[in-house]
Amino acid sequence: MARIAILLNDRCHPKECQWECQAYCPPVRMGQECIVEGPNGKPIISETLCIGCGICVHKCPFDAIKILNTPEADESEIVHRYGYNGFRLYRLPLPTPKGIIGLLGPNGTGKSTALRVLAGIEVPNLGDYEHPASWDKVLARYRGTALHAHLSKIARGELRAAIKPQYVDRLSDEPFTAEGYVAAGGTADPTSALAQVGLASKAGRKLSELSGGELQLTAIARTISADADLYLFDEPSSYLDIVHRLEIARVLRRLGESHSVLVVEHDLALLDYLADQAHLVYGEEAAFGVISHPLPMRTAVNTYLNGYLKDENVRFRTEAVRFIAHPPKPPAHRNIAVRFGPLEKSFPEFRLRVGGGELAKGETIGIVGPNATGKTTFVRMLAGAETPSEGSPPKGVTVSYKPQYLKATQSASLRERVTALAADPSFDARLFERELVPGLHLDGLLDVALPDLSGGELQRGAVALAMARTATLYLLDEPSAYLDSDERMSMARLVRRQVERTGTTALVVDHDVYFLDLACDGLMVFQPEGTDGREGRGEGPFAMREGMNQLLRHVEITFRRDAETLRPRINQEGSVLDREQRSRGEYYYEPAA
Repeated sequence: MARIAILLNDRCHPKECQWECQAYCPPVRMGQECIVEGPNGKPIISETLCIGCGICVHKCPFDAIKILNTPEADESEIVHRYGYNGFRLYRLPLPTPKGIIGLLGPNGTGKSTALRVLAGIEVPNLGDYEHPASWDKVLARYRGTALHAHLSKIARGELRAAIKPQYVDRLSDEPFTAEGYVAAGGTADPTSALAQVGLASKAGRKLSELSGGELQLTAIARTISADADLYLFDEPSSYLDIVHRLEIARVLRRLGESHSVLVVEHDLALLDYLADQAHLVYGEEAAFGVISHPLPMRTAVNTYLNGYLKDENVRFRTEAVRFIAHPPKPPAHRNIAVRFGPLEKSFPEFRLRVGGGELAKGETIGIVGPNATGKTTFVRMLAGAETPSEGSPPKGVTVSYKPQYLKATQSASLRERVTALAADPSFDARLFERELVPGLHLDGLLDVALPDLSGGELQRGAVALAMARTATLYLLDEPSAYLDSDERMSMARLVRRQVERTGTTALVVDHDVYFLDLACDGLMVFQPEGTDGREGRGEGPFAMREGMNQLLRHVEITFRRDAETLRPRINQEGSVLDREQRSRGEYYYEPAA
């Protein structure tokens, strides 16, 4: 076993504590310099002197220390290391001359770092963080390997790489129109590039006026139109609805027919459809990441769900993720909890109409459909945050609402927020601590100030606070946003389990098919009406099979179930199974094959 000591610098505040890590460390008490003050005033932990007792981890008031016992790491495989007690990445993915390679793994395990190295943006230091990194050292390390030719091109400046950044929301600060931003990437015909992603009508809009999904499409248009040898896409599905995700998947597949493409993606159904092979990335968030050898795409996703990498004898998940079929519940077994009548909402340039429906106790209902069809408006009407133009929300229903967009306006920590809410009789602090904190992996985040949390951490905290309230109806608007694949599946199972256990009802707006399949019993489907996009129509709830058929019929894509895991898989367009399902009108829920 190898021992890794990690200090999370953004959480460590030595001027606000009593150096408990050093004071309680057994080797320090025996006179050894296991924990000393570094040049930046923060602790340095010796991995060779550390005995792995974990006392410093538990005594640190800011949860800033991780001591990990890992399988013996081969130091010859280390690619990059950020400081003495910093993150380290092992191995790199191998780009192919053409085709799409996927990278699949949790947040904070080095996927974006690997993309930067392969694009030539970052020179890997091979673990030697004390000396300047150089390509000569890198080439000497990788001589005789398959990666050497690729890295040689980078070193000689011969590799042209186009990378789509992960955080596209930052583009709104750029002083460009959509067309100008694409053109700035060296594209001769930016209008054609925007047309490929369905954004030609917004070419003249300023980036600051575009939505998150439109910014994502703009960034993708700039990347695919670049004249490059290697195309790198970091989370291309973020902010996109289910319809746009599948349309962009088709665009990237066409690109991969003639070019080398690498994709980091957390939507497993999308990645399975996109990529030919994938590298799994396992490790510990902010501590270390190991990139596996390439696997065929179906094998990669099934291995990821099972949690055991046979070739390397590594188990990275304690419990396999299992999908189930969703046969409709017999009507006699549905105990109706909420009835709502037809609702309408009119805006100057948009009108939403939603048919009446019934929600049963113990059911989680997904809300699906393209963006700008009124899903969030419907949820806000049920929550009382939006007044319907016609109709009225159900009476006598207590609601707990997690909005779509989250912003931490208070400097308090999550623990302080829970303490303040504990006085409210509708808030169950015991449920929060016993079920939601471990279920959503919030243990290390309770004492971090809310503005310091990442988007995914803030999302998990917001869902936990919403689910801890006593309510008849839980409304969760895009709870999987910013989460990695593991976090999405954990949240889906937790939401479903809590709703079934308490006999309550939940409505969940989301675009991730795996999340919906794990969490939901049925679907409400929202579609645009007319041709100008100025009207939206919501209907349901329907059984899962019927709802997905309605949605996917408009997307022109079919799903089957994997024989091993029962997970949904997108059929290759034009395949025998695809043609057979279309002829029967079965776009989803085909038996495993």
